[in-house]
Amino acid sequence: MKRTFVVITLLMLTALTFGTLKVAIVAGDAIGDRGFTDMAYIGIKNAAKVFDIKYKIFECHVDSSKYYDALKAAAKRYDLIFVDPGYFFDKELKEISREYPKKTFVYIDGVSNLPNVVSVPFKQNEGAFLAGCLAAMLTDKTALRMINEELIVGFVGGFDMPVIRDYQLGFEQGVKYVNPSVKVIARYAGTHYDPSLGKETAYSVFKEGADVIFQAAGPTGLGVLEAAKDYKFYAIGVDTDQGYLQPGYIVSSMLKRVDVAVFNIVKLAIEGKLQKGSIHVYGVANGGIGLAYNQQMLDIVPASVYLKIKEIENKLKNREIVVDTYLK
Repeated sequence: MKRTFVVITLLMLTALTFGTLKVAIVAGDAIGDRGFTDMAYIGIKNAAKVFDIKYKIFECHVDSSKYYDALKAAAKRYDLIFVDPGYFFDKELKEISREYPKKTFVYIDGVSNLPNVVSVPFKQNEGAFLAGCLAAMLTDKTALRMINEELIVGFVGGFDMPVIRDYQLGFEQGVKYVNPSVKVIARYAGTHYDPSLGKETAYSVFKEGADVIFQAAGPTGLGVLEAAKDYKFYAIGVDTDQGYLQPGYIVSSMLKRVDVAVFNIVKLAIEGKLQKGSIHVYGVANGGIGLAYNQQMLDIVPASVYLKIKEIENKLKNREIVVDTYLK
């Protein structure tokens, strides 16, 4: 009887110690954004297949008036709270993380110095470098149906902010690494949430001669991809594999693997290895950044270009190439 009591007690303690982890994702946008929210959703669904967790997505639909209430509700009821992307919630996170010091917040796509926040920055400059290399290799392949005689490629950003400048810097460095003679035309739409303005901005870059345009503009960038089809140029998507959106016009996408980061952070939390204040950097070397090697890419990109891109990617992994960053 005594032994049975001890066993039951141990089982109860184990259940308390290793109980279901409650995870929240507080998203600046919503499921279906074809960007960060969708990637985080994939990551948490994959984690739920492997680990004992319960999760909820708090969607803010790009409405800043919802940020505080959504983050507060998540902090009240959940143990691990992803803030996606973190820089949308800087003001709210500063206040709410102090109010809930025992909770662990995860700042996606940047670094926070708050004590109970885990930071997950991405080396988007490395992915943009690969995008620049790809663009530079394609712009002289005049045998391709939408490549003109000029050596000009383009970059379209959304909001003009440091993280997007980091994309631009990496892209320009990648272009120059392949061919210093290629000109880069860079324009900013001034917002992440206006596809029509993205389309207009892309058109202006196209009219100046760019035949390959890389967009780093959130939902605004969807207009850039639409412009590729309407005005006949090649586009490079961002964050998720966007090739399916305009087949035949998107040569690849620069992937920011938020899904991988979410899964890995949950895994660390389940294993008891996640430390508050820690920083987990994702780049090409650990699979957090890369290009989409999909069928759309293989149908358009010559084999010689594909092989060269893979060679450059391996050099990034081995740190034979170090990409400059705007984020000092």
